[in-house]
Amino acid sequence: MDNLSHLIRALAPSGAVDLHCLLAGIWVAPHPQAPPGHVPYHVIVDGKLRLRTARGAQIFQAGDVLVFPHGTDHQLESVQLDEGDATPDDDSERQFNGAVTRIVTRGEGPVLDMLCGKFIMGETGSSLLRSLPDVLHIRVGDRTPLFALIQIMRNESADPKPGSAALIDELSSALFTLLLRRLMAEEQLTGTVLALLADPRMSRAVEAVLLDPAQAWTVGTLAERAHVSRATFARRFAQRGGLSPLEWVTSVRMELAARLLVREGLPANQVAERCGYASEAAFGRVFKKHYQSAPGSYRRDRLKRMAHNLSGI
Repeated sequence: MDNLSHLIRALAPSGAVDLHCLLAGIWVAPHPQAPPGHVPYHVIVDGKLRLRTARGAQIFQAGDVLVFPHGTDHQLESVQLDEGDATPDDDSERQFNGAVTRIVTRGEGPVLDMLCGKFIMGETGSSLLRSLPDVLHIRVGDRTPLFALIQIMRNESADPKPGSAALIDELSSALFTLLLRRLMAEEQLTGTVLALLADPRMSRAVEAVLLDPAQAWTVGTLAERAHVSRATFARRFAQRGGLSPLEWVTSVRMELAARLLVREGLPANQVAERCGYASEAAFGRVFKKHYQSAPGSYRRDRLKRMAHNLSGI
C-alpha cells in the first residue's frame, strides 16, 4: 500500500455535501468556526465569489476548491457587494431535494453554482491538520479525475436519483483523497506530513513507521530507511515536516492508540503493547501528555461525544 493510502486509512475521514448553492445578485454567507475535526470545503462549479477572512478578501472562480483545515470562520459573498455596503437580508429559498439542501438566491448578474460540504476526521486526524494553513486553495484543471468527480457530485446534487445521497457522501470522501494527491503533487506544503510523503527519501521512513509504529524507532534507524546520514535525515525531516522525526513517531503512535481505544475498544495494556511501549504506565504518561487526558478518560469522553452526535441532540 502506498504512503498516501496509509495516511488516509489512519485519518479515517468521512465526507458530506450539505448544500448546493445557486446564488445571484447581492448575497452574503457567513461561516462560523467549525467544530474540532470538521473541515469545511467549498467547490465553485461556475461563477465567482469573494472569500473574506481575518487576513483579508480574495476573489475565486469556477474550478477553485477552498478547504479550511482548522474550520476557521470565514465569509463568502457576492463579488457585486461593495466594501461598506450593508449586509443584505437573507431572502434565499431553501429546500431539501432528497440528497442535499438547495439554496437559491435570485437577482441580477451571473449565478454562482457551488457545492458546500465538510470532511470529518477520525480520531487520528490531527497529524495532517496540525501544520496546514487556515485556507487551502486547489485549482481544478479540466479533464482530470478531480474535475470528473466534482461534475458527478454536482449532477447528483442537482438531480438526485435513488441512492444519490449515499453516493454523494462516498464521492465527497474520495474528493478528500484526490485533493491531498493534488497538494502533494504541487509540493507547496512545507512543514506538513504531505511534504514528507512527497519527498522520495523521507517517504521511505514515513512508510516504515506507518507500517510498524511499534518498532523501537530512532533517528538512526529511520535515517537508514531513507538512505541518508543521521544528521541529514534529522535536518531534512524537520524542514519538510515541521517537527522532529521522533516527535512525529510519537504522534503516529498516539493517533493509533486513540483509534484502538475508541474504535476497537482494546484495553490500555494491549494498546500500549500495540503502540510500542514496554509498560502501561509508560504509555499512559505519553498519552496524557499528548491528549491532556488519561486513556480511560479519553475513551469515555469520545464515546460519549460519539453517542451524542448520533442521537442528534
